[in-house]
Amino acid sequence: MTDHPAPARTVLVTGANRGLGLKYCRQLVAEGWLVLAATRDPERAHDLQALAREYPQRVRLVQLDVVKESDVQALAEELRGVPLDMLINNAGTFGPEGWPGGMRYQSLAHMDYEIWRNILEVNLLAPFRLTVALAPSLRLASRAVVVMLSSDLGSIGNNRLGQSHAYRTSKAGLNMLTRSIANEWPDLITIAMAPGWCKTELGGEGAQIDPADSVRAQVRTFAALNPSHNGQFIDRFGATVAW
Repeated sequence: MTDHPAPARTVLVTGANRGLGLKYCRQLVAEGWLVLAATRDPERAHDLQALAREYPQRVRLVQLDVVKESDVQALAEELRGVPLDMLINNAGTFGPEGWPGGMRYQSLAHMDYEIWRNILEVNLLAPFRLTVALAPSLRLASRAVVVMLSSDLGSIGNNRLGQSHAYRTSKAGLNMLTRSIANEWPDLITIAMAPGWCKTELGGEGAQIDPADSVRAQVRTFAALNPSHNGQFIDRFGATVAW
């Protein structure tokens, strides 16, 4: 009797062309996942293209602007009937600049309201839209996980500094959304993830954590998730973060 390998698990990563998104793609494909790497402009995503050449059967670049309803619905239609084991809502923004420069246009004295609206659109509305659209595919998987990329800056309980008001409010809202989805959809495992202050374009050079190290810890945590984690706000090691 011939043993047949289990079918590969499928993950969709948004904002896959750089930072944590690129690290998710690299590490998950190395672990045998089928990776749908979503980015606004696949033609310019040279690192993802190289990864797809290295793993031609297990990495597929997907054109997706998370704030465009038409892109989201087209992707949902394309994935109709396809089991999706994990959705990582990673795409996010601190505005035109990362930390610390981006703090200047979201302060009490100098709030740029247009930037704030865009931050909310990308960091809060887009994950909601995509998760709802892809729920049918998630429900075809035996153990579906939805990861909302939050931040320690989204914690109300841990806020001792203020500042970064636009970004903070977007992530605090994402945390509330995570809990609400978990309450309504107990058949999925939906979590808010605080990856730590990572040295990315968003986090800036002053950040303390290498993004590859953060993702390595997160991937171990993802593997250990079970239904009891549904609706939780956790860090990369699986520890609870204060709401």
